[in-house]
Amino acid sequence: MQHRLWLISLVCAFTLATATREAGADEVDDYIRLQQQKSHTPGVALAVIRDGRVVKEQAYGLADVERGVPITLDTVFEIGSITKQFTATAVMMLGEKGKIGLDEKASAYLEALPDAWKDVTIRQLLSHTSGIPDYEAIMGYGSYRNPMTSVEVFALVADKPMDFPPGTKWSYSNTGYYLLTLILEKVSGEPYGEFLQKHILQPLGMLQTRTSEPLDIIPRRSAGYAYEQERLQNRDPMQPTATGGAGTLVSTLGDLAKWDRELSNPSLLSKESYARMWTDVPLADGAPSGYGLGWFVSPIKDHRSLEHAGGTAGFAADVRRLPDDHLTVIVLTNCHCAGGSVASTTGHIARLFIPALVYEPIADREPAVTAMVKELYSHRTDPEVYDKPLSSELAARMKPFWEESRRFYQSLGPLQSLELVERRDAGPARQYRYRLRFKQSTRLALITLDGDGKISAAQSEEE
Repeated sequence: MQHRLWLISLVCAFTLATATREAGADEVDDYIRLQQQKSHTPGVALAVIRDGRVVKEQAYGLADVERGVPITLDTVFEIGSITKQFTATAVMMLGEKGKIGLDEKASAYLEALPDAWKDVTIRQLLSHTSGIPDYEAIMGYGSYRNPMTSVEVFALVADKPMDFPPGTKWSYSNTGYYLLTLILEKVSGEPYGEFLQKHILQPLGMLQTRTSEPLDIIPRRSAGYAYEQERLQNRDPMQPTATGGAGTLVSTLGDLAKWDRELSNPSLLSKESYARMWTDVPLADGAPSGYGLGWFVSPIKDHRSLEHAGGTAGFAADVRRLPDDHLTVIVLTNCHCAGGSVASTTGHIARLFIPALVYEPIADREPAVTAMVKELYSHRTDPEVYDKPLSSELAARMKPFWEESRRFYQSLGPLQSLELVERRDAGPARQYRYRLRFKQSTRLALITLDGDGKISAAQSEEE
């Protein structure tokens, strides 16, 4: 207990501030520090960009707890799956040159793929609609710290059945982006990291962004942590060979602000190519997938929102863009313990700057659905997956992460109330957003019901 109190006091003592004092600045600081304390996260770096200008840029806490090194605005973080934005951009660049076709089969570029994968297209790999199982779900975050060959990666999933026929459903698959890495390398004739440096990072002046090499000296690299068994633990850097274009990059606030500038004023791709990346890829039945090409596409109260989180064994990050509101929020942290909350953090901060994003209650004309959602969240602290209201696919996806999420929901206390704030049809599916009030938190849950009336997707974020 004394160590924990010492850590919290040290984190607070090293909080740095370089922000402009806009309306809401104090609220943002208070919120970040509260999230740090709740998630036991040593360090956070935050940037808010509005109308192309950085209006808040701030660092909180420690980059290295053992040595008492503070986070700065130049601290280098692992950004995990935010890497997928750069992989997708690289694919689109080769597409504009006629070297890769989005609707071409992956087997046209890679030989010796399992027979079940041979009809999967490049677009389906980019949009997580391929049906190829996710190797991360099998091995867990921790295995990213071990060097792996492509043969070893594919051995984890090659003999597993497809999650679904290609294009019919959506399920996050790092395996797809690992395949895209190999395709990029074969088509371009350049290693993945060198291609990004030459064609994306150097042209944009993103000089601190690169692949994570544990043996390399990377100035200002943050240490990574996890909070497990009631204590903070060191985490080794990830191995690029184990992640490829699914999550290999490290970066800084400043570099990601340059990336945001490119997305607002394109120079690497045409506006039409970026628009395709930010368009929801429909499933075979016409239902939205909620994902574009390297980006989650999920509106907030009818405001366009493009977002992607990234998590590794010792880091968690999130980039959220609201292009029509000209607002971007970037949050980088050095603890996997923040993995479930960073997307919530960017969403909450966006609402502080744009109050119109706050949801209001609406009439609930489907009490049976509400009762089913209440039943699910009342059982989120059960020892095993509570699968009664879930589709079989969602139950299977939840199983590897149930214990971690169970501990999280235990920390929130009992569910006290819920209210419907949004409902919309999504092809044959229906989507509902609820405000869930727990003893220790208020959260927004987005629930998708499939054609059979089962919950096929469920995600929540702190409001």
